[in-house]
Amino acid sequence: MPTNAKGLQREFWVGALFMTVVVLLVIFGWLMGAIGPIQNHLKIFVLYNFAGGIEVGSPVRVSGVKVGKVSKIEFLSSAAEINKDSVSLKITMDVSMKAAPIVREDSKFYINMAGIIGEKYIEISPGTSAAPILHTGATVRGVDPPRIDQLLSQGYGVFGRITDFIDENEKTLTEFLGGMKELIGDANKLLKGRERQKIAGLIENLHAVTGDLHEISSRLKNPETIKFYDEIYELVHRAHAIDKPTLQKFLQEDGIRARVF
Repeated sequence: MPTNAKGLQREFWVGALFMTVVVLLVIFGWLMGAIGPIQNHLKIFVLYNFAGGIEVGSPVRVSGVKVGKVSKIEFLSSAAEINKDSVSLKITMDVSMKAAPIVREDSKFYINMAGIIGEKYIEISPGTSAAPILHTGATVRGVDPPRIDQLLSQGYGVFGRITDFIDENEKTLTEFLGGMKELIGDANKLLKGRERQKIAGLIENLHAVTGDLHEISSRLKNPETIKFYDEIYELVHRAHAIDKPTLQKFLQEDGIRARVF
């Protein structure tokens, strides 16, 4: 009997330890977001061309508050066409029903990063009150994150072409920079000593010329000058109105003969 009692006591403690480990694992999974409480979720399908580091389990936030997680990521067998935009990824999100009233059809689904080297997550921008609320099973188009790798590769390509251009035109660029250096040196000399007086005189002459031009333009705006120009214009306009056949007929009828030697 004592032996059986000790065996039962040992089994009890082993079972208690096992149950404690299970409870701790459930609590840890709930804290990490792998296990959620039994509640309804809003299941939304978001289409992307580039996931930008999003993984299963990545958080989903609304206005910076965690409201769900990514439950599934799948590749489309063939690129789907959504509003003439091809997509290749479908991400399934489980969003808490508490956030459902502000997740609407005009909401934007961005892929963001918490900090410089933080985790990636999906940020949902709340929609307008006029737009309908998204329901479970809705499919929306997400906003693709910028492709940093492509920007870097394009930058390297541009930098390479600039380097090739400099290598091919090194002599020309050297001569150009040398000429610019001499030009700056000559300009510096002009601003010193006697040359400075010449430049000052040139500026004074230019000032006098601009003053004369201003006076001439003010005289041209005089009412008498404007009237004179109008009369000249009217006279020229009347002269153009007399055509050659009419003038010839007038001379012949009046018996006027003219000979040009």
